Amino acid sequence: MFDSIKTKEIRMKVFNRWVLCLSAVIGIAAPLHATAQPWPSKPLQIIVPQGAGGSTDALARVVAQALGERLGQSVVIDNRAGAGGILGVAAAAKAPADGYTLLFGSNTTVAANAFLYSSFPVKPLEDLAPLAMVADAPFAFVVPAGSPLKNMRDLLAAAKASPGKLNYGSGTSSALLCAELLKRAAAVDLTRVPYKSSAQALTDLIGGQLDVICEPLSTSLPNIRAGRLRSLAQTGSQRSGLAPDIETVGEAGIKGVEYSAWIAVFAPAGVPREILSRLSSELLAVLRLPATAEKIRGVGFEPRTGDAEALAAAHKAELSSVAATVKAAGIKAE
Repeated sequence: MFDSIKTKEIRMKVFNRWVLCLSAVIGIAAPLHATAQPWPSKPLQIIVPQGAGGSTDALARVVAQALGERLGQSVVIDNRAGAGGILGVAAAAKAPADGYTLLFGSNTTVAANAFLYSSFPVKPLEDLAPLAMVADAPFAFVVPAGSPLKNMRDLLAAAKASPGKLNYGSGTSSALLCAELLKRAAAVDLTRVPYKSSAQALTDLIGGQLDVICEPLSTSLPNIRAGRLRSLAQTGSQRSGLAPDIETVGEAGIKGVEYSAWIAVFAPAGVPREILSRLSSELLAVLRLPATAEKIRGVGFEPRTGDAEALAAAHKAELSSVAATVKAAGIKAE
């Protein structure tokens, strides 16, 4: 009898300890399970390495609105202007790899700057994960409205007649590379006048202090239509729908000067593969909508939808192209 009672007590103690252990495990597992929420469970942000109010910022807001509506989460724009876009790219590359921070990068900010700035803190192919190609920004060579240069043939003739006399303004890396491509392809000498911003260079061009600039159509067209600037040629492989009346540099007889600035979305490296895949597919879905394409054209860009693989290939090709141009032009990293 005594042994039976004692045995029951031992069994009860063992059972109680087992219950306590099980409760502890459940107590630990419960909060872990609660934090494993499906993505996305909070707002996303897109870092734009340019200031608010510009054409790239306007494009980013088109994408952010469409993506937010599709995901059912807010997508906010975080403008990180400064140092030619380096500050924004660095901030995105160092952001938590959780799929909630994206980068609105371009062939300038995630490729050219790696060669043009000695202090560039990002390894583009290692620190950034490609998601989707968004758009192209066609460029054009423009001159003051009162310039005697009427077309690209006039520009080259004047440059060859007086090497180094004509100058060009460069307020962005894109303007610099575009002009250097022309110099290299046409074997002409133009003198560079560097500026801190494209707006400053445009102001001096309109005022006649500069001879020519290679500028995005999105910012030069308003001045062309207002009669303040004249376009010589656009730099795409074919005429842009934004300005079908402006011939291409190729049509003017100059080969090797095809230039446009592509815009794309990246994530920090290390984001889980399933989230990267979801982000890429959702971006492609909204970019392929006719309404989105119309809005992209409305802010001065040509839609260029491409998946992560296409973006990765374009990114690598751009890095190789810029490296060759910088070397050939003897451009020193600042």
